[in-house]
Amino acid sequence: MSSGITVDDECKNAFQDLKVTHDYKFVLFKISDDNKAIIVDTTSLGPYEDMEKVDPAEKDAKLAARKAAKEKLSQKPELEIYESFVKLLPENECRYAVYDFAYQKDGSDRNKILFYAWSPDTAKIKNKMVYASSKDSLRKSLIGVAQDVQATDLEEASYETALDRVLRTAR
Repeated sequence: MSSGITVDDECKNAFQDLKVTHDYKFVLFKISDDNKAIIVDTTSLGPYEDMEKVDPAEKDAKLAARKAAKEKLSQKPELEIYESFVKLLPENECRYAVYDFAYQKDGSDRNKILFYAWSPDTAKIKNKMVYASSKDSLRKSLIGVAQDVQATDLEEASYETALDRVLRTAR
């Protein structure tokens, strides 16, 4: 089922920044207020800014600021970063997200990119329906996601649940 809602190019760009350059640990997406497009809501470094659209005179300074914020974030434990991600999930509204989940298995560090469809029980029915019908268009545009997570409450979005999920499927 398709809703006719498009995926903004910034969503794909932000995902590439997460997947390829590891600029972000997570990116949250939402449907625009006019219900026409899926857009970037926020990232692990704060509001998203597409560096391709930045004024060339400001680009170096913005890239340096992003690098400094990324370095500061990399010093935090995975659990702390994950908990900050979960706190950004709205209590009464749906969202999509991708998270670059780091974990250990057999003594080695690993990562998996998780795609989240956050649809809390307290969200309005129309909100849930629009998000459910638009999910595939975003999901198909994000090449490289290892697993999908459907979460309706904080327990289903918890670090322990995500860790259990990736460990069960890790090879």
